[in-house]
Amino acid sequence: MESRSSIKKNALLNIIYKLSSMIFPLIVYPYVSRILLAENLGKVAFFSNVTSYGLLFGSIGISTYGIRAIAKVRDNKEKLSKTVKELFLINSIITVLVLVFLGVSLIWVDKFKSNRYLLFISMAQIAIAPLSMEWLYGGLEEYSYITKRAIIFKVISLFLIFGFVRTQEDYIKYALILGLSSVGNYICNFAFSRKFIYFRCSEKLEFVKHLKPSLTLFASLLAISVYTSLDSVMLGFINGDNAVGLYDMAVKAKTVTLSLINSISGVLLPRLSYYVAQNAKNQYNEMLKKSIRIIFMIAVPLTVLFEIEARDIIIILGGSEYIGAVSCMRIIMPILLISGFSNITGNQILIPHGLDKYYTKAVVCGAVIDVILNGLLMPRYSIYGAALATVIAEVVQMLVQSYYSRSYLKKRLDITCMKRIVLSTLIAGTMVCISRYIFSFHPFINILLYTFVFLGIYVVFIYAFYGKKESMKFFL
Repeated sequence: MESRSSIKKNALLNIIYKLSSMIFPLIVYPYVSRILLAENLGKVAFFSNVTSYGLLFGSIGISTYGIRAIAKVRDNKEKLSKTVKELFLINSIITVLVLVFLGVSLIWVDKFKSNRYLLFISMAQIAIAPLSMEWLYGGLEEYSYITKRAIIFKVISLFLIFGFVRTQEDYIKYALILGLSSVGNYICNFAFSRKFIYFRCSEKLEFVKHLKPSLTLFASLLAISVYTSLDSVMLGFINGDNAVGLYDMAVKAKTVTLSLINSISGVLLPRLSYYVAQNAKNQYNEMLKKSIRIIFMIAVPLTVLFEIEARDIIIILGGSEYIGAVSCMRIIMPILLISGFSNITGNQILIPHGLDKYYTKAVVCGAVIDVILNGLLMPRYSIYGAALATVIAEVVQMLVQSYYSRSYLKKRLDITCMKRIVLSTLIAGTMVCISRYIFSFHPFINILLYTFVFLGIYVVFIYAFYGKKESMKFFL
């Protein structure tokens, strides 16, 4: 078993990985949003969601189930190789069926016909995706490799975008560059996997044992995608590409910031699954308690900070053309906190304990609510209805998961700690709001200055509540 220090190392590497995913859009998005404008940006976002759905159906839950399955056999190379080959073949077979469906749909879906090149780019990504085996590296906790590989391809795509995306009509080039970046990641993953497994394992392959748990988790992932991707797809059909462009801008800050919070759960899922498999209850309980504290420490202040700076962030990312996305962003930002807690109850409690049916029940409830509310609110309120529907769906999911996780949460929720986090955040937020009312500068300066001021005040009050010794434990 790896040492506790390796958890900190993995968490740091995964945070660096997620930060690179945050920094990349912050560099690229202000450029492409002004070059492509909302309509063409909306087209790319629409087919990006089509790609996401294709990858989701092709993996049928293996993206999550695979991490748990790999974590349980990672100490035995023969069993590991056998498991990888079984999951890889299942993924490949289902992916072929997805590609056939998309190819046929080109005949009768007008939006696909009019944007066939974007569809072909999506299909190419889906076709190569089984080579990725991202679940293998998650289960093995190979975060050093994942981080280095991701940063290299992000830098390459960054130069390609600035070099080739020059006019409004270059949206296909933009989509192609993003697709090539993903394909490059997939191919590297497959080549590097030979370091850990034998592709010619001699044991008889067993597929059936993986189907039930992976399909159960697939149902939950499909439900989650309803309120993470389907809203953009529905907007494209109901309100058009311009609405998708505005909505994509509004959720961009939420998406990249939430990835930072999710990086903690991403690191802990394989380790907590390993502890459960080894019946190491003390290690599991200690890690869960620390995880809850850290996620709240990050999610609560970031939610408030992004509510305050929403207007400046939208202007910097997209310019004045996207100003209509400001209110939408403010509606959707509480998801940082809601989803942060859902990650605790789902990825750190229910899934590691094999309680997939409860996890699935929770996200299905959220998905049903989201589809109903999207159908009711989108035609009248467009992007604002989509944002509100997503928030309500996330709340429903969180409440259901909390109910089924309640026995594990008992005695692991430090209420005093949470009160101090909320109070420190409110004080910092109030002082920043007052300062911004008196002194307002260029949006970029506002973001830098008041982020520094906000986080500085927040840390000072945490320090005041806990003292030097406890504060160091709190943040480390």
